[in-house]
Amino acid sequence: MSGAFEKLARPVQKWIRAQGWRELRDIQSRAICAICDGQGDLILAAATAGGKTEAAFLPLISQVLEEPAAEPGFDLLYIGPLKALITDQARRLEDICAESGLPVVPWHGDVAASVKARALKAPRGILLITPESLEALFVRRGLEIPRLFGATRSVVLDELHSILDSERGVQVRSLLTRLEQATGHSLRRIGLSATLGDMGLARRYLRPDAPETVALIEASGGEAELRLQLRGYLSGEDNESGPSATDAIAAHLFDHLRGSDNLVFAGARQSVEIYADRLRARCEEARLPQEFYPHHASLSREHRDFVEKRLKDRTQPTTAICTSTLELGIDIGDVTCVAQIGAPFSVAALRQRLGRSGRRAGQPAILRQYSVETRLTPQSGLVDRLRLGLVRAVAMIELLLEGWCEPPRADQLHLSTLVHQVLSVIAGQGGASASQLYRLLCREGPFRQVSPLLFTDVLRAIGRAEAGLIEQAANGLLLLGLRGEKLVEHYGFYAVFPTPEEYRLISAGRDLGTIPLDNILAPGMMLIFSGRRWSVREIDTDAKVIMVEPAKGGVPPRFGGEPGLIHDRVIEKMRDIYAGNQTPVYMDRTAVDLLAEARCHYHAAGFAQSAIVNIGPGNWFLATGCGTVKTATLALALQGVGYQVDRHDGFLELASGTDAQPLEKTLAQWAEGAEVDLFAASPNLIFEPYHPYLGDGLLRADACSSRLEAGVLPGICARLLEGCATSHAKAAPARATSREIPPLPGAEYRFLALDVETANGDCASICQIGLACVRHDGLIDSWSSYIDPEVPFSPFNTRLHGIGPVEVCGAPRFLDVIAVLEPLLNRHVIFQHSGFDPRAIAGAFALAGLRAPSWLWQDSVKIARCASPEFRGDGGHGLAHLKDRLGLDFAHHDAAEDARAAAMVVLLAEQRMGRNFEEILGIQL
Repeated sequence: MSGAFEKLARPVQKWIRAQGWRELRDIQSRAICAICDGQGDLILAAATAGGKTEAAFLPLISQVLEEPAAEPGFDLLYIGPLKALITDQARRLEDICAESGLPVVPWHGDVAASVKARALKAPRGILLITPESLEALFVRRGLEIPRLFGATRSVVLDELHSILDSERGVQVRSLLTRLEQATGHSLRRIGLSATLGDMGLARRYLRPDAPETVALIEASGGEAELRLQLRGYLSGEDNESGPSATDAIAAHLFDHLRGSDNLVFAGARQSVEIYADRLRARCEEARLPQEFYPHHASLSREHRDFVEKRLKDRTQPTTAICTSTLELGIDIGDVTCVAQIGAPFSVAALRQRLGRSGRRAGQPAILRQYSVETRLTPQSGLVDRLRLGLVRAVAMIELLLEGWCEPPRADQLHLSTLVHQVLSVIAGQGGASASQLYRLLCREGPFRQVSPLLFTDVLRAIGRAEAGLIEQAANGLLLLGLRGEKLVEHYGFYAVFPTPEEYRLISAGRDLGTIPLDNILAPGMMLIFSGRRWSVREIDTDAKVIMVEPAKGGVPPRFGGEPGLIHDRVIEKMRDIYAGNQTPVYMDRTAVDLLAEARCHYHAAGFAQSAIVNIGPGNWFLATGCGTVKTATLALALQGVGYQVDRHDGFLELASGTDAQPLEKTLAQWAEGAEVDLFAASPNLIFEPYHPYLGDGLLRADACSSRLEAGVLPGICARLLEGCATSHAKAAPARATSREIPPLPGAEYRFLALDVETANGDCASICQIGLACVRHDGLIDSWSSYIDPEVPFSPFNTRLHGIGPVEVCGAPRFLDVIAVLEPLLNRHVIFQHSGFDPRAIAGAFALAGLRAPSWLWQDSVKIARCASPEFRGDGGHGLAHLKDRLGLDFAHHDAAEDARAAAMVVLLAEQRMGRNFEEILGIQL
């Protein structure tokens, strides 16, 4: 053992020896020395199961044992974000403290009242508590706080990364300030975290007045080997050829996870239940024991406990299909693999989840990422063609591999939580003056962005008669109003983290269902619900109703409309991926194809040249290059001047209203600093529990501090305008014909050979047509033309022939080409191979509503088999097969080259048999 071991109290040393530890981990040795030799604040950062809990508590418990407090009170305070985490940590600490007899007191809603009563009567030892339960102590026993925590010397904040810039994090900081004010002494603050972005902001969170004094100890090395794969899947109605994407993913999970412990993060609760059901059914079909179970907040506590206990039981293989409920540090033992269906909204969440795997020595961390994209049709919009979900998943993984994660945003007002804390302080103290509240909560507490004037406005807003949260006594003391008393008395008062309000969607008097609303929405904006695109007409925040009507624009994108704030850096990485040409090695074949397809459509649309792309009269796509907050800011600004706006990851889809001025003119004005009204479209600004009690001005100020960023508009608009003058010619390659049809050879010929290439294997998706025109002297004239198929390209076909959206940009349409070719084709025999080409021509004519032409077709396979016995009955009839058998070598899979190969087959057959093709085939002309 290192010298750090000798600094620990004897009972703690005895416990370490009982564990069979041969040495302390590096982070534990360094933390023991830092805590035992000093009094400063500290952040311990290490991967999940990296020994952070022991690193903090072994020296803290030793200090308590060797220097007992002279006054009553809890010695140490631990604040954890989840009940299950507290229960788990309590078991671990009870084991450490068993020899010394130091009490360990878990405190949350599921702990027995008798346990709490004993702790209140004689407080000592370690108190483990949630922020909500600590809030309840302040409200219900505010006057007892000095007695309960007078002896407390240190507070440990677990999962620090999960609360930094959240409402809950602000609540915790406020509670710590109030605790220090009540006890009259400073508490040493120790933060534990597995994932942190900006360490400077983390230090500022822990000790706002002196962040430079906060020491940082990060675990070095010890990272497990990482194995990962990103698998792509296609969903949609046109999927008769195989199982649905959901079934295919469930089958892959079943085949690769069965027999081990795993976590599958499936997103929304409905998805969790769907995948859990599919996997349960597969166990039953295979007559195997059930080992796949759902885990989310709507399930009973008993069921969640059952799943968590199974995960820790090494004798029962268990896979939990979960939401984010198992993302934080609940001890569920070691898992073999973490699976992620769909991309998460933050790299920090992905890092935290992945930290569950690879915890045992020598075991790799395994991440299986699944991306489901919609199957493209001719009606598919640009959003689906850009494959945003897949590209975001790649961006998240790349940033994970770079070691980056999101820093917190430090300048938010958090006015809803401020109202909550005002009510809590008044309730706990029986009243407070405005100056006391401002000093406690703003000047010394976490709401330092709130000025005295703004704080006065908040008090006036919640003191209005219609609000009724507070009232003022004759002596100036602020007391709870009637509604404020009811709120504080309700059991739900102690929690501040918002759950998105459910709004009912109504169209033409018909109730469509409900959606959670946790982002800015304004009349005229689009939303996706039940597989359709809807336009918002009106939002009633009191009744929680959104009036909508069916929106024009065809099939809605599969991607979009989901909650979550995406950082600017993620969008920048997505842009780099679109513009690049490297294919990550961790992607399967389908994912590679989807990425290639996304890049083709990105370039074909013109985003490589301009951030503004015109997709039709009065319709644009904007590549903002920004995350959710900045993109939402631009969306609201455009909404306010008459544009319909649909938001996506780093993109805006615009439709010009009748009153909207030209887009480029609007952006140019804003780029030069013209005034912008972000609230002209009357957006919904109520997202958090106490927002309804604030006036419109306060709601706007709060939104501008957290969900909007008005100051960035000039820069965004200037960047958008760069190069936009060249965008219009490249905006819609399927609509513009800028290339002329190549001139045809002018001679009369013995026969022709024809070949077509298609965009996606569909006969009606011709993207190139080629001719080989055989002269009477045996020479061959070649001709070809690209054709705009006006449908998406499949990656498979693009790899086959090298043709994609870029190659057909500006090419003529099929019927335009046929109008030029038809006189030549009508008067010659046309050879093709295998029957595909006549079907493709007939399909293209049928799509145009025309009857197929009666050209005289012949098959090069037929004449080859007549001339060469080795072809008879062997089934090899593809052109590549014919080339190989006849010794032909045409490397490029091109329509003109393949037509030339078919013509050469005919000429070689004639040479071998000494007769012309009419005699060989018995053609009656």
